Amino acid sequence: MLEVWPDNQLAADFFASQVGTCWVHTSTGMGAYVSGLRWEALYPLMDRLQLAPDAWRELHADLQVMEAAALAQINAKRD
Repeated sequence: MLEVWPDNQLAADFFASQVGTCWVHTSTGMGAYVSGLRWEALYPLMDRLQLAPDAWRELHADLQVMEAAALAQINAKRD
């Protein structure tokens, strides 16, 4: 089981439950890769949480860190 610090629980839960279908897949002459999250799809879901502005920005920043880490793993598999 993965332990998540309380300060990161919201971001971890959101990432696990909402992000799975929101990746941008890009094709090139060299093949396909994942280039990032579809933030236009995630922002309305984040807004539904009705967070205070500072908490919303913190969630966004946390998700960006998770996006970067996930992309490094996802795209490493294609090399």
